[in-house]
Amino acid sequence: MKTNLVTHAHIEIEKIEQEAWFDLFTTATDNNALNSSVTCKRFGTSVALADPTTPIFTFNRVLGLGIGKPASKAEVELAIAWMNEYAAPSYALQIASTTHPDTIEKQVQAKGLKRTGNGLAKFYRNATPAVSHPNQSSLEVKIVTPQCAADFGHVVQAGFGLPVSVIPWFSALVGRPKWKIYVAYDNSVPVACGAMYIDNNWAWFGIDATLVEYRGRGAQNALIKRRITDGISAGVIGFTAETGQPSEGEEDNNKSYSNYLLAGFNRLYIRPNYVNK
Repeated sequence: MKTNLVTHAHIEIEKIEQEAWFDLFTTATDNNALNSSVTCKRFGTSVALADPTTPIFTFNRVLGLGIGKPASKAEVELAIAWMNEYAAPSYALQIASTTHPDTIEKQVQAKGLKRTGNGLAKFYRNATPAVSHPNQSSLEVKIVTPQCAADFGHVVQAGFGLPVSVIPWFSALVGRPKWKIYVAYDNSVPVACGAMYIDNNWAWFGIDATLVEYRGRGAQNALIKRRITDGISAGVIGFTAETGQPSEGEEDNNKSYSNYLLAGFNRLYIRPNYVNK
């Protein structure tokens, strides 16, 4: 029974993440004025995301291959062919551990994609109330209204060092169904942000960014706690997030990784990246 529950959690956290990212990309494709280079497509249980003007695999990847049911060879080949046409050359396929990965890995590697890096740590948390961090932040976390949507877009762009073209794209998430968008302020200055996507009583946390000069002031701890509290109020039964998996022995030195552990999240598994080189 416990194994079945763990497998169910794996599937749900993969699904909610891929739906959040697909909706994020749909936000741009619904209005090409936001970012005309962005496109996305579904292939069976998976989604493909492409933005060749932002040549990092976060914005150019396939999620969900084999989630729910094994991926067919045709599905894998169609996804790779589509990525070769629309994505930045260094795109990635991310294959979860619940998808019978041995079979998919062989197909992916036969197409020239190689496993690289440490992968992503996939976190899960139940709906128990969040506890306060020992060191309270002086920054004020607010849910973003449409009038202040650009605050979110600017922090995303500056915090991650992304092209300025992402500012209107991410700003457009404010007020979009299923999304709750947050910004932490130092007085009136927007300095950090985070987002929550809720669907079928599950919540995905992501787009966590802090301006360089404000790091170390507890912004992300406060943003995580606020999202947990608001998610529970909205009926969320399970939360998920992901960060880069640190090298062995370096976990305590990775702030993003540590922040989620301190907030009561557990790492369920590591999801590898298979990158086109």
